[in-house]
Amino acid sequence: MIAQHEKAILQSLDVDDVVHFADINFGAPELAIALYKRYGCKIDVLTVDDKCRFIEADKASTKAYTDLLVKSGVDKAAIHIVDHRKTLKTYDVLASVDNFGTKYKIKFIDKLLNKSLHAMSRVVLTIKKGSGSYPFLNQFGGCNTIALPTSNTFGLVILSIEPSSEPDQEWSSIAKELAGKDGFFTDCGEHSFLYIPRGKTLVVTFDNLDIAMTKRDTRRPWGFEFIEGQNWSMLGVMANGWTWFRDPAVTAEFDRLKESGFFEQFDRVVFYGASMGGYAAAAFSSAAKGATVFAISPQSTVDKSIVPWEMRYKTVWQRDFTGPYGDAALVSDDAQTVHIMYDPYVQSDAAHAARFKGKNVKFWRCPHLGHRLGSSLSQMGILNQIASECINGNLDNKMFYGLLRKRRGFARYLRELSNLALEKNHIGLATRVSEFTARQGYGKLSRQIIGRIKSLKSASKD
Repeated sequence: MIAQHEKAILQSLDVDDVVHFADINFGAPELAIALYKRYGCKIDVLTVDDKCRFIEADKASTKAYTDLLVKSGVDKAAIHIVDHRKTLKTYDVLASVDNFGTKYKIKFIDKLLNKSLHAMSRVVLTIKKGSGSYPFLNQFGGCNTIALPTSNTFGLVILSIEPSSEPDQEWSSIAKELAGKDGFFTDCGEHSFLYIPRGKTLVVTFDNLDIAMTKRDTRRPWGFEFIEGQNWSMLGVMANGWTWFRDPAVTAEFDRLKESGFFEQFDRVVFYGASMGGYAAAAFSSAAKGATVFAISPQSTVDKSIVPWEMRYKTVWQRDFTGPYGDAALVSDDAQTVHIMYDPYVQSDAAHAARFKGKNVKFWRCPHLGHRLGSSLSQMGILNQIASECINGNLDNKMFYGLLRKRRGFARYLRELSNLALEKNHIGLATRVSEFTARQGYGKLSRQIIGRIKSLKSASKD
């Protein structure tokens, strides 16, 4: 079943990198192979009983699984058996195929999910009709159904983990301290606004609170240190979950700020965000006419009646995307300039970018860097310079694409380039990429590409 839906699974995972993959009871070797080929991830096999208690791995199953993966080009050193809870990690992707939800009762996987997942994790599950899997899984996040369960067949589901929507009290304390006596912190329940006054440039950012509090040591909003370093004022809008900021309280607060003249005190107002935050940056920019928008991999809307092809974010389909801050591609017309940065090889991102048709729109193509461009550009050491030049109105093609040349020494870019070459059966290009990758010092990645080339050649002979 996994092999049949492999392409749909990889697309629905919506991940740019997988470092750790977990397979429960040897159930998803095809997915393990596919993820290793694409990301070079480490593969942990979790061996548990029907109550999700760790048990010693069966030697015959271990050998058969390992042999299959190694034969398919997986480095044996990447495969590990986890038969004790103390050796669990947090996983980017976890698979329960023909296990909990089908063979075993779904409820017993809860302790494993609570311990081994983070805010960006994905879980691939096969589920049985009438098993109660959907109500159980919905407490952890949103389910994207690849195949519906029937009385005769199992269903296939991708679970995207979501943070709790409960406001974080620690964040309230941090935000009030950051705001000081001259700024403000407004708690809207599911969302909050933090204003820190500095200079005459205001940067409005949008972020997921759970990521800020659990994935960043500084526990600061998106772009905080960069904005502080420029002595710019900041208005940080935080969401308690994957909400796309579609909340009447957020709309009301932007209306209040607009009507009070808040934005008019600044010489320049910039709306800045990535993905969900990129959508919000473009959408809410209409609160400050003449603002600059810097949106990285944004969605134009997630209204399924307008973008039925956007299948990555079903969790937000029930939200209302109408109103004055609804369709970002339309309401951002009042901005002075809308900078859209995206990877044209990510089909959904390219389709969203194409919906921005205003004369004020500038497109910045970043091939083979994936949906999470912000992370890629940051790791390359060029995000802040690009953002600064963009905000100051100095970014041009020569400067941008000159900076982007640094991707040639970036492992994620080289991996994506080799993946594309191999998917299109361009053996020569893939070979040149592997040789260049080795010269850049990425020996392991180069060996992985060579392994895939050998597998492809072997398959073509058969």
